[in-house]
Order: sequence, then structure tokens, then C-alpha cells
Amino acid sequence: MALSSPVRARRARRSVAAVLVTALLAPLLPLLDAGAGAASSSAICGRTATPSKAELSSTTGITKTSVNVGNVSIISGPVPGLFQGAPYGAEAYFAYLNAKGGVNGRKINISALDDGFSGTQNQALTKQIAANDFAMVGSFSLFDNYGCSVLAQNPAVPDVSVSLDATTNALPNVFSPQPVAQGAPLAGYLYLKKKYPSSVTHVAALVSNVQTALAQFAGQKAAMQHAGYKFVYVREVSPFESNFTTDVVNMRNAGVKFVLMTAGDWNVFAALSAAMAKQNFHPQVVMSTGPIYDPHYIPGAGTSAVNGQWLIQDLALYLGQDSKSVPAVGTFNTWLQKVHPGAKADLFTVFGWASAQLFAQALKAAGPNPTRGSVLAQLHKITSFSASGLVAPANPAKKIPPNCVLFAKISNGQFGRVDPTPKSGWDCSQPYYSIHGVMPKVNP
Repeated sequence: MALSSPVRARRARRSVAAVLVTALLAPLLPLLDAGAGAASSSAICGRTATPSKAELSSTTGITKTSVNVGNVSIISGPVPGLFQGAPYGAEAYFAYLNAKGGVNGRKINISALDDGFSGTQNQALTKQIAANDFAMVGSFSLFDNYGCSVLAQNPAVPDVSVSLDATTNALPNVFSPQPVAQGAPLAGYLYLKKKYPSSVTHVAALVSNVQTALAQFAGQKAAMQHAGYKFVYVREVSPFESNFTTDVVNMRNAGVKFVLMTAGDWNVFAALSAAMAKQNFHPQVVMSTGPIYDPHYIPGAGTSAVNGQWLIQDLALYLGQDSKSVPAVGTFNTWLQKVHPGAKADLFTVFGWASAQLFAQALKAAGPNPTRGSVLAQLHKITSFSASGLVAPANPAKKIPPNCVLFAKISNGQFGRVDPTPKSGWDCSQPYYSIHGVMPKVNP
């Protein structure tokens, strides 16, 4: 039955947004094209001011019993609820913390604000938080480059959020539990190279033809080539494509032994996996760094089509598979449901939770009489952070991304950890490689 035009339009909007989002996964990018007319961050952010003593000693948003923080995320717009998970995650962590007494006797209250897919609205809301709240926590928007100018002119205001914009991320008052870089951890690629040496010189990838995916792939390709991989088949695909039979034929003819499923959406890779199974094409390795870790992927492709595929990522199996071995996963899911019953955890929920935990750690270390300056000072001391194992260790203070990963495979229709990672830890044996070269390792 043919879909009506409105249905096709809604699906198109969802698919474009999904590609924009999925392309941010592994790794996060400094080159995000926010779309919808967003200006460059360098043109918006401006020069960073030097904080005054009065600004550093500010206790705006703090009372004897509470700490008020704000969150600016895309909640409404072309795709309603696009990054709703970000405030949900932060709210859930603070509810969990408040149930245990808060921080130094204070409960943390968070206001979730919606920039409505608007750069000017993001800027206005960031200004509102800087004036009225103690800090920004757990925000996630494609337009945080607009808020950058406010943070640059209010350098004592802590912003503990995952930022996709390189200039915003570089500000001295911005701290991310998963800092931005364009590249990839080497551990997974070097392990698979050793395990399947003949496969790495015959690699194929389908790359969604949106800026985020293309930029991500450039960094990942650089890391893989550094590790000795060679690509023999690469094609840019539309996020609306669903027939990949020709690609499978071309991959077979090119002698492909390794298929990379990273720079795109799970819908594309589910269709590709189904096409490979239908054509009886079975490469030695099919591997993803995140996009296939979605509850819809396995049923979308078919269990038999995806068994044996590798997932190598810098996040715990937060959908629940790690609940028994990583207590933070169970806590995360339990409190998400307590605060927002029926909510589905996603990457942005994890980012919101991890950002809230990072902020709370600094707030606690600042002591019973925290100021914006004392919290910033504590954030500058946190050189290893993993949200209790929910995310791979990163260095927020030095803005160094995770080099640690976990290895998982799909078996009998389920994701599960496999060697060489332990049941509750990470493989940290190799560094992170960016387009600028090898980055320092982060100590777990």
C-alpha cells in the first residue's frame, strides 16, 4: 500500500534527523553542520572574556538547601523529542542523587528548556541560565554554537554538557564527559586486524551523504588507514535508500572481506545486512562502532542476517545487557523509569546522565560553600571520568576523548560482551587516533 504524502514527509524528517544523530556517535565531531541556516561557531562565539573575582565568587542559583541548574536541548521542532533524552537523563541522575540527600545537604533542581531547533532561541535560553542558574548541565543541541557567545562572555558559568561544536567545546568553562574529536580509538581496529589479517585490506563502507556522517567517516578512515586498513569500496548513500543489492554485488566483485557500518543510520545498515544475507554474501567481518546498537536493528534486518556482527563502542551496553555486570547500567535504567515511566534510553539520555554526574562530582568536591569559581576549579582537576562505568573513561579537564572500548557481538539475536573485554570493563590497550595524530591515553 502506498504511503500518503504526509506520512512520507514525516518518515523523511525522522530519517534525516536519525542520520544527523547517528553520525555523531563514534566519534563525536567538531565539524557538525547544524543545518537550518546555522552560522559558523567562529562567527558567533566571539572572544572569551577573563572572569572577574566577583564572577568567580558568584553563588547565583544556590540557596542553603538547593542548587538550580539549567539545560538547553532540542525538544520540539522538525522532529519532536529529538534530544528529549538529554534532559531526561540529567533529571534522572539528579533525582537519584537527591534521594540520597543531594550534594553537601543541597538538592539539585534542573530546568529543562527547549531551543525549538533555533539558534537564536538557544542563545537566549543560554543567557537566561547564565543570569539565573548556577550552571548549565546535560544540554544537547545542534545549535549550541549560538550559546557559545554567552558562555564566552560569562566565563565563570560552568557548562557540563556534551558539545558538538569545536569552538564551544574549547571554552575553558565547558566540560564534557565525552569530549569531541575527529578520529577513532585504535583498539578495536588493531584487534580485528590481528584476528582477521586478510580482511583489513578489502574494506567496504556505505556513508550517508550528510555532512556529519562524511566528517565522521573522514576521521574514522584516517584512523583505520593508520592501522593498515585499505578501502576498496565506498559509496555515499541517501538516508532514504533501502535497496542495496547493487552494492552487495559490487562488494563481492571488489573482493570485500570487511564491511564497516558506522557513518549512517541503523535503517540503512539493517537493509544492507538483509541484502547481504539474501545474496548469500558473508564477509569475514561486519563491524559497527554504534549505529547498530539500537533495539530496532536486529528485528529490522532479521536475526539470521546479523548474527556474528561486531559492535565496538565506548559506551556500556546501556540498553540493559550490562545491567548485571555494570551496576551503573541498572541504576541508570531504574531511575530513568522512576522519573519518566516508559521513556526509552538512548545515547542522549546517557550523555545527560553522565553530564549530571560529572557536575555533581565537582560540586561535591567544591565543599559546603561552593561558588562558580570553586566548581570550575574542581572540574579542571577531573582527568578521568567514566560515570561509574556507564561510559568509557575520558579526560574532561584536558578535553581528551576515550581511547577505551568494549567488544560485543550479536549472538542469537542479542548483543553481548565478548573477549577481549572483561564483563564489566574496557580494552584500553591502544590510544585514540585523530586526524591530527595519536592522542594521549586516558587512565581508567
